[in-house]
Amino acid sequence: MNFNQIRYFLTVADTLNFTSAADICAVSQPALSKAIQNLEDVLGAELFDRNAQRVELTTFGQTMRVHFERIDENRRRAVNVAKIAANRTISPINVGIMCTIGPTRFSLFLERLTHDNPDIEVTLHDVTSGEIPELLLSGSLDCVFCARSAKLDQRFETIGLFKENLVVAFAQGHRFSSYTTVSLEEIAQEPYLDRLHCEFRDDFMNFTKGRGLDLKVILRSEREDWILELLQRGLGVSIIPANSVNLQTIQHRPISDLTSRRNLELVMATNAAFSPALTTFRNAAVAFDWTDSFAN
Repeated sequence: MNFNQIRYFLTVADTLNFTSAADICAVSQPALSKAIQNLEDVLGAELFDRNAQRVELTTFGQTMRVHFERIDENRRRAVNVAKIAANRTISPINVGIMCTIGPTRFSLFLERLTHDNPDIEVTLHDVTSGEIPELLLSGSLDCVFCARSAKLDQRFETIGLFKENLVVAFAQGHRFSSYTTVSLEEIAQEPYLDRLHCEFRDDFMNFTKGRGLDLKVILRSEREDWILELLQRGLGVSIIPANSVNLQTIQHRPISDLTSRRNLELVMATNAAFSPALTTFRNAAVAFDWTDSFAN
């Protein structure tokens, strides 16, 4: 099996026409057909149904297409890394950041990083907790900023950055504004906005139920920006990481009987091929003072 065979297969899968695929790949149709036949021989099953009227992917071909697309994407990424290293041009890096993480600390880190390394081009991707392992192992992302309730296995390198308190957030003028701390019992008396992508959500819900408290959930959302917007409009209260409260119209207080803190981490695949850009990014994250001028 070689990269050309995979490229020919993906082109036929896109066009469903051997003649068109051969033109796109700049090879003769017999050569392309032979390469795909050799690929099928190696795999031990047919990738396409071929007849006089049409060409279609077999069920096996549909399955292999997903894997070959990942291989081809990794090949193109490797070629790009090689070109960048050779030509010393802009170095792209794909960084995931979990959707429940507020931007304040990370924006300052990225400001410092890009100022000190103008040749690195960062693309940020919004990710959820469950997606992280596959995105890292497939090479779709170089690294991820995340907070997870469960530890990752040895396939991943994890670098701790800082800890963050959980608080109850509410609109200005809410009765909690006059409180120093707020208890879970008091929170359970208020309309509650449920953050569906929160990594500690299930543990928190089980904890409150274990205390005999039923939260008055009036709205659930996967979107953190929607939760913040509804908080500032006074629709309810929500348990949220302190650094995610980034609107001046939202206030927050510590929770008197909930001491949970979450760990913010940088995660990479252990066996990933570290590009110079990723190495620079990792070292910058380790050296950055994540606690400087911040308070929870």
